[in-house]
Amino acid sequence: MFFDVGDIFWLEVQYEDILNESKIRPAIIIDKKDNSIFILVSTTSQSPSDPPSYFDEFKIPIYNWRKIGLLKPSWGLGYRLIQLTESELNSVIKRTDYIGRMSEADLNYLIRQIERIHKKDLSIGVFFLIHIYITRGMQLASTLP
Repeated sequence: MFFDVGDIFWLEVQYEDILNESKIRPAIIIDKKDNSIFILVSTTSQSPSDPPSYFDEFKIPIYNWRKIGLLKPSWGLGYRLIQLTESELNSVIKRTDYIGRMSEADLNYLIRQIERIHKKDLSIGVFFLIHIYITRGMQLASTLP
């Protein structure tokens, strides 16, 4: 199967804090380089709380959720990113798992927000930030404020 940046598909996501438990969630490919695919592994339909909780600062709204095939208003969870090879992703994804593709504007917004989150806490994703700036820097530079 061919994967492209902005593709959204169903992926079984392991809980970080509960062993041997998982949930199937929409996942978004946010970058590709050679044989590596970088994925925002999770989305949620739970809107941020009022007042916001700690994890609410990592929720990134997906504004055009209906256009891309999601069933509910959704937020990307910008703190959790994974890197897989294309063959690893092919081993867990079927064609029927495909949901849709984000628009370029929505994808660039999502990536800018992920960068903002990771700049706040460099321990989360220094490698991710370096990789994004190297591979997408010129494209993103034109959209950054």
